[in-house]
Amino acid sequence: MLKKVSLALAVIAALGLAAAAPSAFAKEPDKNVHVNKNVKVQKNVTVNKNVHVNKNVHVNKNVHVNKTVKTKFVVGHKYNGHVWYGHKRHFWHGRWYDYGVGECWIDLDGEWFWNELVCPL
Repeated sequence: MLKKVSLALAVIAALGLAAAAPSAFAKEPDKNVHVNKNVKVQKNVTVNKNVHVNKNVHVNKNVHVNKTVKTKFVVGHKYNGHVWYGHKRHFWHGRWYDYGVGECWIDLDGEWFWNELVCPL
């Protein structure tokens, strides 16, 4: 019987030791712990840009202008029996005649002349 009791005590002691072992061998955290963290970051960025622009512009212009040459008239001179007074009104016999308005003006090729046959000076 003593043998059984000692064997039971040995088993209980072994189980108790096994249960207490993790806490007995566990290390308590140190409250004065210094943490040194050294972090090194290296960034190397290389940008190579090679830009080539070739612009070839060819412009061929063929311009033909047909202008009709108009005669430069002189104010007060006669042309084909009519007097040129410019692009302004004309005073005749106490009355103003606006440019191109009335029977005394005559249109010749887009220009208005004073018609001396109708309104002689």
